[in-house]
Amino acid sequence: MNAGARDRLLAGGSDRLVDLLLNDLLDRPVQELVDPAWLATQLAATARQAAEDPKVEQFFRERVRAARAHVPPGPLPIPKAFSEPLRVVLSRPYVPSREIIGRLLNHSTVRLLLSNLFQDVLVSFARKLKPVTTPKMSGGFAGLRGLQRLGEGLSHLVGEEFEAHVEARAREFMDAGVQRLVEEMADHLCDPAHIDEYGAWRAHGLDVLLATDMAQLAAEVEKLDPESLVATGAALVRGIAGQEALVGQLEAVLRTAMNESGGRSARELLGGVEAHGVELIRSVMRDRARALVDTPAFTQWWDDVVEGTSGT
Repeated sequence: MNAGARDRLLAGGSDRLVDLLLNDLLDRPVQELVDPAWLATQLAATARQAAEDPKVEQFFRERVRAARAHVPPGPLPIPKAFSEPLRVVLSRPYVPSREIIGRLLNHSTVRLLLSNLFQDVLVSFARKLKPVTTPKMSGGFAGLRGLQRLGEGLSHLVGEEFEAHVEARAREFMDAGVQRLVEEMADHLCDPAHIDEYGAWRAHGLDVLLATDMAQLAAEVEKLDPESLVATGAALVRGIAGQEALVGQLEAVLRTAMNESGGRSARELLGGVEAHGVELIRSVMRDRARALVDTPAFTQWWDDVVEGTSGT
């Protein structure tokens, strides 16, 4: 490559080439840029290769181990620019489906929780109502003191019998009423009158999470056995990638997206939203193109294609 061509490329020629390529990609109809059948095949093959490669699982396992070994002090470093919009979203009024919530709560674990919780409350309350003990008697009358001891013994027996009776009745009550408690809980969760309170509660949950020290959060994650989570995730990926229908499913998704594009270009689909991102890509590509001009590989390519010489 002669010096004049090199100078012209560095003075703006390579930038124009980048612009031509990028603008062509943005302005062509999306359907011309993507072949759903070919792309689906390539994506499936890549997914299967990654799923079966033990190095991929090992890579993620090492990343998890490194993260577990170096937990920084303090709360999660999430900037307000992210947390505040998230808090707004969580606080928005939302009334869930009563039918869905009812099905979610209709589980033996929920019924066990409510049964134990309210049974303890009932028994604790009832114990406060058990018969009072016999008041102490003062004085020197031996007969009266004997009567007092007899009364205390009877009171103790009555108290134990009363508590046992209360506990039995509490269990009977909870067995009969726990389903109604589940239904009332679902009604409360889905009552429009409480949407503000539940919105505030969701935002409170975010605040608690953001204020919790990362070491404490890491300790909670350790309870889940992160090593097994990596293995489970890898098995899940292998299961998905190993499906015979994967290529067809990916192709169907891609074709749907292509059909919905209606022949529009990427620039039209993005509606101007791409401006900043495209300019960033353009800037990076221009920098790399100018750097490439000064490499022996580019010089060889130029001589082969432009000046008609052959490097072979």
